[in-house]
Parts: sequence; structure tokens; C-alpha cells
Amino acid sequence: MRVGDFSVEVVPYLEGRVRELESGHVLARPGQIYRLRLRNHGPLRAVVDIDIDGKSVTASRLVLRPWSMTELERPLRDGEHGRFTIVGEGNEAVFGPDGGRDNESLGVIRAAFQRELPNYPSIEPADDAISFDRSVPGFPVPDSPRRPSRFSPDWSPPMNIAGARAPIPSVDRVPAQRRRVTEQDIERAAGTGLSGHSDQEFVPIHLGPLENEATVITLRIVIGSEEALAEDSTRPLHSQHAPVRPAARP
Repeated sequence: MRVGDFSVEVVPYLEGRVRELESGHVLARPGQIYRLRLRNHGPLRAVVDIDIDGKSVTASRLVLRPWSMTELERPLRDGEHGRFTIVGEGNEAVFGPDGGRDNESLGVIRAAFQRELPNYPSIEPADDAISFDRSVPGFPVPDSPRRPSRFSPDWSPPMNIAGARAPIPSVDRVPAQRRRVTEQDIERAAGTGLSGHSDQEFVPIHLGPLENEATVITLRIVIGSEEALAEDSTRPLHSQHAPVRPAARP
């Protein structure tokens, strides 16, 4: 999903499949390991603060260079080296005694971007480094959910060639009409745990003053049916409302 100069996308790690709907829901299967693909489409550096399941995973904030793409696969916190992994609602080992049923933010990915104000001298780190901000205090912190999810590092998830004339389409080359995804394709709510080990590292970088108003993008991960995930889809534009949480299930 893109809003202005920024976009957020949930992408599978190595294998698997996810699907983003117009509603902002992201369909996936339990155990899917994923990355957050963050893009800065603008000419200014920016920082992004990300909450997953109502819990911050970028306590120091991640820095995005101008016209850049970064894929985040683990929390920024020291000692947290597991990869983001999708877990279905009801898993008490990951979400605590309620299995995440009482957490209204379960599955929500909230990314708040702020640009660095222009005309501020900067020193860039190495091209392959992923940076976090160590200089600008005062970023607004969202209200804490009633029961934030727990991240458990010990948990493991059970052509056309240029210049060539395009062929005349025949009847069997016309794509079939895609079936519309409905609520029946969402099996239940889901959240995020950690599994495996990530070698992703971060380096500190100092930034100048930031703009006051943040650009916010909100997605929600849910467990989708195999049928819905097997279909191709067009990525949606921005929605003003956070995706609806599926009803809690026993």
C-alpha cells in the first residue's frame, strides 16, 4: 500500500505467498515467514516507526534514504534475531493465555513515516547498511493496546519483447475473470511471532529535524484460504480506515 512518498508491502521470505486486498487485509498461511518492504519514493531522507500487533519493533526508528527500498525482517531491538513469522490466533505460547483474542491490534502493521527537513547536512553510512535514528527525540507514541502480543524467539512454526508485434489474442488467451475475495476467504485473525535466525544488522545515523506530521500506513495480517492465496491480485491504493479485525474464535 502506498500513501504519498511512502509504501509498505508484506513479502514472503524465500518461499510462500501472501495477498494484499483492497481492504488493507494481507492474506497468508500460518507459519509464513515474511519481510516488510519499505519504500521511500521521495527526495528526502525519512524515519519510520513500525508497530506490529500493537508492539513497536523499531524502538530507535528506521532510516530510509531518498528513493530507496529497505526490507525489514526482524525487530530492531538488541537480542531479537528471529524472523517475522505469521501465527494464527489462539496460540498461547506466542500470544499469552488469551491466545491474542483480547488484542484488538492483533495482526495490525502500522508504519508512521516522517521526512527529514531539507537543507540539513548529512553523512550517509555505507550503501549496504540499514540505519536507525539515534538523534531526534519526541516521536509520538501510539496508545498501548490492552494486551500486546508477545514475540517468542524460541517459537518455531509447525512478454512481450521490445519492438516485437504483440500477438492477436485468441479466445483461450483471454484471462478468466478473477473471483472476488469475500469474508469467507478470511479464516481467522493472526499475529506475528519470531522464528529461526536473522543476520540482519543495523547501524546508527544522526538526522536533522523532522516534519511534525507523520504519514501513516496501516495493514492487517489475517489467515486466508488456500484458494484465495492461489489467485493473482492488484495491489490496492490507500484506505483511510484501518482494516477490520476478524472476530475472535475459540
